[in-house]
Amino acid sequence: MIRSLRVHRGTAVACALALAAGLSGGHAVEGAVASLDDIQFWVGSGSLRAAVVIDWLGDDGSDQSLAWGFRWDGAATGGTMLQAVVAADPRLYAKLGGVGTLGLAVRGLGYDANDDAQFALDDNSWFDEQGFAVSGPADGAMALDGADLYREGWFTGVWNYGVANANPWTGGWTYSPAGATHRPLVDGAWDSWAFTPTFRQSAFAANAVAAVNLADFNSDGSVDGADLLVWQRGLGLSQGVLRATGDASGDGLVDGADLSLWSAHFSPVAADATGASQTLPEPNGAEALIGSLGLFLVIVRRR
Repeated sequence: MIRSLRVHRGTAVACALALAAGLSGGHAVEGAVASLDDIQFWVGSGSLRAAVVIDWLGDDGSDQSLAWGFRWDGAATGGTMLQAVVAADPRLYAKLGGVGTLGLAVRGLGYDANDDAQFALDDNSWFDEQGFAVSGPADGAMALDGADLYREGWFTGVWNYGVANANPWTGGWTYSPAGATHRPLVDGAWDSWAFTPTFRQSAFAANAVAAVNLADFNSDGSVDGADLLVWQRGLGLSQGVLRATGDASGDGLVDGADLSLWSAHFSPVAADATGASQTLPEPNGAEALIGSLGLFLVIVRRR
């Protein structure tokens, strides 16, 4: 099963003009990101945290970028984080090359900004169920839907890789001389992917906003029991369906596929007395909540 709709080559929509506007519609984004605690979409599990920020107009400091969080234990790299985020968010797409001397080659990054599950490129690229396409050096492909975000480049533009081992909104980014595959992540690290057609190494992600977790039905910043109750109330709906009514997969239904996405991202977060975000203990948490409602979980990998 492919993750995007295959569309034959035709007249390309001039998506570059819609990039900035694409981040303002619907439930694609949440609030401004100033620290790790502001991130809404978390991937993985563990006690260590890092973030990746993607900026489709890295040569324009006035646009917004999107931020995702990554949790892990042990060893991880910037490449590990980027691939985990793409695989976890069904709106996010990556056209990648092989791992060379400098590490993972990123040809293009895309985002289904209007969340209609119709992301496709005018070069007939095929994306697998996790959102990846394999490509040699590529330039110039565009999203067929002008509301979606996509930038691609190798010879006429580039995705600049910036890094920070502490909060970049206070300490700033630095250009990474090595690729993401060779960047060891440390607790509190940030990665920046910013596209520029000018090959400026000083182009970094700016004005980050949080990518909303599709299973966070009530948009409170965590995927927890409250979201399960939203799904339960909406179960069976097929008209007027929104993420706020329990549709995480974007297929216009509230069903087992949405419950599967909720279970995959179940990660309740609470604020302590100082306002710092802490992950709550969750031994078999998702399974226990599902069991308490007498529900049967059908595992559906993707839309």
